[in-house]
Amino acid sequence: MHLLNTLGPVFIVILIGVALTRFRFLDAAAARLMNRCCYWIGLPCLLVLKIGTAELAGGAARDTTVTVLLATLALMAVAGIVGWLIRLKPRSLATFVHVGFRGNQAYVGLPVVYYGFLGTVYEGEAEAVASIALAVVVVLYNIVAVVIHLLSTHRFGWRAVGRVFLKLATNPILLACVAGLAWLHWGHSQDIAIPLIINRTMTILAQFALPLALLSVGATLGATPLAGMPRSAPVAAVLKTMIGPLLALGVARLTGVGPMETGVACILLGTPSAVVAYVLTEQLDGDGPLAAATIVISVVLSAATLPAVLAWIL
Repeated sequence: MHLLNTLGPVFIVILIGVALTRFRFLDAAAARLMNRCCYWIGLPCLLVLKIGTAELAGGAARDTTVTVLLATLALMAVAGIVGWLIRLKPRSLATFVHVGFRGNQAYVGLPVVYYGFLGTVYEGEAEAVASIALAVVVVLYNIVAVVIHLLSTHRFGWRAVGRVFLKLATNPILLACVAGLAWLHWGHSQDIAIPLIINRTMTILAQFALPLALLSVGATLGATPLAGMPRSAPVAAVLKTMIGPLLALGVARLTGVGPMETGVACILLGTPSAVVAYVLTEQLDGDGPLAAATIVISVVLSAATLPAVLAWIL
């Protein structure tokens, strides 16, 4: 029952987003606007608050972050090897690796961590730890994603380097994570809290982030055609939702981290492929159909794999 109460709301809201699209309450354009609103306003406010006001032992955050980073790097390597073995062309290989390691940790991972540890001794701490791990891994996500797509089209020169820095410097999720980490370090060291008026304003804006994000995921899925689905899409989805948490578990066992840190890492590595991966793939001339199909399949698979992860850690 706890598993149902934990994951049920997440996937029900996603399904509502699908239904809203199928019954024409929303269309593809509306889904994009919802995603932009969450991407540029709601989610950045949520991340700044979660990270900047985190109250936790440094060891737990450090151990979780290291575990997530190492497991993500391992997943990148596995995706690259698998993509090479199935003989993907460079453009498709870059997309395959991208959607194979980039999880929807902010939109799906954080809600699952929150509800999964609700009522346990790790309530609150687990979500804060996940937010800090997310803040660090977002940097890796964006750098690697942009670089591999540019390399796949043989355009990685000085102009491409400039594009990388421009995209990183204007990425609202990345900037929010950096701001939150900066406030966490500076604010705690100076014993200064976020001003109340700013805190409350950001709280109001952050409250719509997760429900709007989940509706946006569902609306995007509902508007994504699967006709002519690339054969490599199911493989990428399996890597993301099944191999990811297994790698996180393996890294956690090797490094000897605690049960809460292990659970958070496994949840974050088991999230479905991120919708933003499709947006970035399209912007960088990647394989859009492969990215879209992988996202859809990984969401469906995660409905089975995330409960298995939660059943093991709880």
